[in-house]
Amino acid sequence: MRRRPYAFAALVASFAVVSSWGQSAPPPLAGATGAPGAAESGSLAAIPEALLDQALSVSILASVGKPAEEPRWQARDVKYTIPGSSVSVRMVGSDAAIVITLTPYANSSGGLLLVVQGQVWYKDGDASLRYRTTVDTLSIAFGERVLFYPFGSHPDMGAPLRVELVMDKYAAPEGSP
Repeated sequence: MRRRPYAFAALVASFAVVSSWGQSAPPPLAGATGAPGAAESGSLAAIPEALLDQALSVSILASVGKPAEEPRWQARDVKYTIPGSSVSVRMVGSDAAIVITLTPYANSSGGLLLVVQGQVWYKDGDASLRYRTTVDTLSIAFGERVLFYPFGSHPDMGAPLRVELVMDKYAAPEGSP
């Protein structure tokens, strides 16, 4: 069954094209770093072994370019969490920073209630720092796509940056305890 993707938060809808990443492509997705010796937030190691049967995987695909064309740049990552615990995706460039924080909760229909916060910091044309944020609550099924357009989109030009998120139940690799 093909599901329709959810789209949320065109945060800076007035920008059709954003060149704030500078001359090079945006950097790869970056994770949070914790205390020395601590498991990184969003890693499988950060989930207690007793809760692995409740673990969720978050697949992330960030891309630059029009949806119908081959992306000019893309990055993939996978994060892990459990219901009720947030996980964040961070992308940092020279003139912009984006943080997407997801907190999943099990819902009565067997899917997820997803609380999503998007934050965008960017330098405006006059070099002043701007900030936009949004919070949305979505009811989704496992495997359903959620699309985030941090800089909005334009009908003719598409979105300068698109982030696709898919939450699924974690499946331990075969042969693991």
